[in-house]
Amino acid sequence: MCVLHALRADRDARSTAKVNVLIRHIVMWKLNEGEGRTREQNASVLKQKLEACRDAVPGIVHLEVGIATPGLDSTYDVVLVSDFTDKAALDAYQVHPAHQDVKAFLAPIREARQAVDYEL
Repeated sequence: MCVLHALRADRDARSTAKVNVLIRHIVMWKLNEGEGRTREQNASVLKQKLEACRDAVPGIVHLEVGIATPGLDSTYDVVLVSDFTDKAALDAYQVHPAHQDVKAFLAPIREARQAVDYEL
């Protein structure tokens, strides 16, 4: 009986405890040449700008930027995988000046963008 009671108490504690849910934000971009740079140079600049958000924007738990490897089968040039403490942190990132700088940089060189957000 004591073991059963302990298991029930543990289950009840877990069901009433507030659990922080991380939000994963993944974005892929297909770039063009432009602004005096090649597509590859634009990918490199985009990577630097996105990585600058890592320490500038509160609520980012993880931020990783990858550039497609030449010779491998890739349909997009750059991918961002980032985790946020919650939806409010993701929302704050969207309007943060560092992110606005990324958007302004991308405007003339972006051919396509795909994104997905989900809870972890």
